[in-house]
Amino acid sequence: MNSEYHRQPALNARANMEAHTVRVTRRSLRTLSSLLFGVLLLSVVMVLVIAHRQNRDAIRQDVNLMRQAWQQQQQEMIVDARDYANWGEGWKNLHLTVNKVWAWDEENFGAGLYKEYHYDGVFVVDGAGKTRYAVVRGKLSDVSLESWLGAQSALLLNSARTLRDGVARNVIIDNNPAIMVAAPITPGKVPDLPSLPGPASVMVFINVFTPDKLQALGKSLNVIAPRIASDVADARYEPRLVEPVLQGEAMVIRWQPKDPGFGVIWLMMPLLLFTALAVTLVTRRVLRHALHNAVISDRRFALLAISQRELADSEERFRDLAEAASDWIWEIDDRGCLCYLSSRFAVVTGHEVKSWMGRPLDQLLSHPSHSLVSWLMRQGEEVQHVPLRCQFMSASGERRIGQLMAKAIRRSGLRTGFRGTVSDITHEVDAEARIQFLSRHDMLTGLANRVQLQEYLTAYLERVSEEDPLFIISFDIDQFKPINDTWGHAVGDEVLNEVSQRLKSLLAPNELAARLGGDAFILLLRENSRAGVEYRCRALQHIVHQPIFSGSHQISLTASMGIVSAPQDAAQPEALLRLADIALSQARSAGRDQWMWYSSDMANHLQSKREMVQAIEQALQSNAFTLHYQPRYQLQSGQLAGAEALIRWQVAEGQWITPDRFIPLAEEKGLITAISDWVLMRACLDASHWGEHRYVSVNISPVEFRNSDLVKRVAHALDISGLPATRLELEITENVTFENPDRALEIMQGLRALGVRLTVDDFGTGYAALGYLKAFPFNGLKIDRSWMKEFPESQQAQSVVAGIVGLARAFALTITAEGIETEAQLNALKALSCEEGQGYFLGRPMPLAAFNARLQEEVAS
Repeated sequence: MNSEYHRQPALNARANMEAHTVRVTRRSLRTLSSLLFGVLLLSVVMVLVIAHRQNRDAIRQDVNLMRQAWQQQQQEMIVDARDYANWGEGWKNLHLTVNKVWAWDEENFGAGLYKEYHYDGVFVVDGAGKTRYAVVRGKLSDVSLESWLGAQSALLLNSARTLRDGVARNVIIDNNPAIMVAAPITPGKVPDLPSLPGPASVMVFINVFTPDKLQALGKSLNVIAPRIASDVADARYEPRLVEPVLQGEAMVIRWQPKDPGFGVIWLMMPLLLFTALAVTLVTRRVLRHALHNAVISDRRFALLAISQRELADSEERFRDLAEAASDWIWEIDDRGCLCYLSSRFAVVTGHEVKSWMGRPLDQLLSHPSHSLVSWLMRQGEEVQHVPLRCQFMSASGERRIGQLMAKAIRRSGLRTGFRGTVSDITHEVDAEARIQFLSRHDMLTGLANRVQLQEYLTAYLERVSEEDPLFIISFDIDQFKPINDTWGHAVGDEVLNEVSQRLKSLLAPNELAARLGGDAFILLLRENSRAGVEYRCRALQHIVHQPIFSGSHQISLTASMGIVSAPQDAAQPEALLRLADIALSQARSAGRDQWMWYSSDMANHLQSKREMVQAIEQALQSNAFTLHYQPRYQLQSGQLAGAEALIRWQVAEGQWITPDRFIPLAEEKGLITAISDWVLMRACLDASHWGEHRYVSVNISPVEFRNSDLVKRVAHALDISGLPATRLELEITENVTFENPDRALEIMQGLRALGVRLTVDDFGTGYAALGYLKAFPFNGLKIDRSWMKEFPESQQAQSVVAGIVGLARAFALTITAEGIETEAQLNALKALSCEEGQGYFLGRPMPLAAFNARLQEEVAS
């Protein structure tokens, strides 16, 4: 009865506690559900806002694109109108008099303006307002400007004459938007031309944007279906482009909006709805599960309290070991003698556990500066937080490094000893030392790396002076890359190691050698004068010249050096290294195997080269190069056999850059391939219209033979242009075979397989021998112009030329003489049976139009 009496209040208390837990849990889950649905609702609103903004931004972007395109079209038309209006020939043939033969028949101001520039109407109106010349949609017409524009034409003409420059206006023609540009005709830069009294004649260009043109414009701008607004109501809607016209209401161009926001809505709304449904189902399930678990948790709480009390005692017994456990465990008494070692001790050290029981800890573990037992006694309660690095000997006699952790043992409040762990960190320490070394040294050679070099320079430059200068030498092995390519990187690494050891042997204790990567080294020397530095440079050259033996290979090297001094040239590490590299570059350009002192002129020269390289790249992108063609004739018959393509580069009016200035730089900087591809394609396209038997000759740089894609590039140019391979001749200098004759022969055979003709250029100036002509598949050779200077007056020159002609005939090669400048030279070459020739006497290099005109004269005659 008494037990039942006490049990009932306990049951009531538990029931009340469970009911309270259920109420709190339900309230919390409802709050969480409300927050989740609020977040989903906010997400929907954000998606709608984002979609609206995307639609608005898309319309704004399309309007900007259309406005910029319209304004750009106006500017292009103004430029075209100015070019034609400021043309002296136009003044003579369209203002002073209307010469329709010149304008229409000779296509100077005719159908090309419609076919090429798409101008629907081109008019010339005289000072009296009369239309004197008109081309409408590519056909000569008698239509007047006023019949196209009405009263607007007078306003346009007055604006052009008043402003004395090209003016552009928008008009509506046949319900189509149009741009109209007018410019007064002037003599341009041609002096002393006659004039007529009264106002100037005016050129008018009209570009009508028909529906097809508007669609093409929209396609280029990614604007959908642009059109002229159908009525006033349609013109009010967005998107639209509003442009003023010459007279009347503004012109409005409409198009379809892209509405990218709708895509976002269609993508996100299903996901949000699905998420809302999933959240609803999950929340319901979680609510039921949470209520059930809340009741169970209350019931388990009492049981957990009992379990925690039982575990507390067990945790106290194992806490000390858990805090100190790392590798092997030790324990000493209050005298510092070992009384416990874990079995892991034997595995790590190789010693038997029983052989160390009772022995002092200091005999097992040692520290360079103090006794470990004395150290432990001094630490007191804080010892467990102070790890200590120590040493011990393994059973094999190997010295190991350990990290000791310890904790005091107390019984009844008195300290009775210490226990702890020792972790073997030998490998970690070695790795740390290795990392520390590699962070400041080059991995391959052991020299200082960029980090140590920077530290040395920074520290030394703080106290450098002119009385105690520092000399920085940028050191580079000449032609190191072919060593790797020929014998492999293993041999290259041996060479770098050997050179590094030789460099270190010449350094004083307070000097430094560093490797920055590849075959690039930096030497920091302490000398008192330039003479001392140059003496050291000669010593460096001497040790580099000593052969290096790697297996069966004997390798001979040279080196280039660039020298800079601190503080005379600079006082910052980055600046010194950059200037030393500039001097090194000059040493390499001057022929290698030498040293160069830095001077300010070097930086200016380097900057000029960089600017030239940038100009070449821009010229390639803007198609600024042109080709001139020098005719080549069959000397016996006098017929035009073909032409040599010569690249030309005009950078400004009357200002040209000759090929000998930019071609060597393009070869050095890797741009020659792009230039050559352009020349090949342009020459083949031009020559495809010269007739069936005339060929074009293109010069090929020796640099292009270093890559194996020359055959593919030539085949591509022939395929695109449609020029037969037999009508393409490639001129190759003799030295193309010096660097890698096997590869050169393989490429030449590939070109011959295409059917292309190969000719030796500048024959007689190099080192070609009979074996050269026999080994390589040439079709012809060209006598260098240097032998033409004294030919035929000089007996020596006459003998050499006759010998070259005979040599070519012996090898069945076509012989071409270049540099023919006199009739005597031409007659003498004919007498020697020289087959082809070119030179100023026969024809100077000329633009394509002039060369085509000569072709027409040849055909007519």
